[in-house]
Amino acid sequence: MRRLLRPVLHHARHAHLGERPPLRIYELSTYSFRREQRGEVMGLKRQRAFTMPDMHTATKDIEQAKVEFEKQAKLGYATGGDLGVSYEGAFRMTREFYDENREWVESVVADLGKPVLLELLPERHHYWSAKIDFAVIDGLGRPIENPTVQIDVESAARFGIEYSDGQQTHHPNILHYSPSGSIERVMAALLEHAATQDVPRLPTWLSPTQVRFIPVSDDHVDYCDDLVARLAEAKIRADVDERSETVGKRIAKAERDWVPYYVVVGDRELEAGAFKVNRRESSDEVSLSFDELHELVDDEIGERPRRPRYLPAHVSGHPHFTGA
Repeated sequence: MRRLLRPVLHHARHAHLGERPPLRIYELSTYSFRREQRGEVMGLKRQRAFTMPDMHTATKDIEQAKVEFEKQAKLGYATGGDLGVSYEGAFRMTREFYDENREWVESVVADLGKPVLLELLPERHHYWSAKIDFAVIDGLGRPIENPTVQIDVESAARFGIEYSDGQQTHHPNILHYSPSGSIERVMAALLEHAATQDVPRLPTWLSPTQVRFIPVSDDHVDYCDDLVARLAEAKIRADVDERSETVGKRIAKAERDWVPYYVVVGDRELEAGAFKVNRRESSDEVSLSFDELHELVDDEIGERPRRPRYLPAHVSGHPHFTGA
């Protein structure tokens, strides 16, 4: 934490934070560790080393901290929609904080639009006075905590972090925030959610392959390659299963790979310029032109991050894992 907040102290020496907006410092923390003991480590849910998007915000007073807290809580909760999972919230604080800020606490919950568990602590035993956690409930009824926001009222004084208002120095309130929680717990939440679905799947924007073309014969491979290239221009990840397997086996692989959309391409598709598109989400088949398929996937991804395909365009070049 001392390393993360060092830029705050540097900024405070050269500016009056009382006249400025909050100072936010973001990093993708790829070397985070917890001192978990034997028996506490649990799959993707609880680990000794993990990767987590992280932000710390220095605020001039508790009122500014509350404004930032509410913004960050709403953004963290919204990541559940992006991931296609349902979050349950737990709002924890000291009794003193609640008594002094009851109307604000109620407004935060109202803005989230769903019930939130409220836990009141008789006195403060932690560095924070208030925090909110969002969790996915796993198959055994246990929470997988992901996004979190915390109002830290202790660390600034502990580490000597100060700002000046031009007349005197103050210790800022510091918010600890992760909009998603650790990447490992995100994956745990996604897999737990998939286990509840009739046909398990990942959101299209997160699927390694978003569209797969299955050519009936070698004569159709070049055509499929052209379609893949056209989708790549729109940053849609597509590939071609051109392996010398039966069409049935290649369809089965698309199902095992949880590909959201796959298309079998033969002479009829080449002539008509239209496809029978299999949709994993609804387990049905629809007739679409290439442009309609492009638009469907593009709209489904929306404004979410788009990464290029990181595996070869031909499935024959993908890694193949076998058991010993």
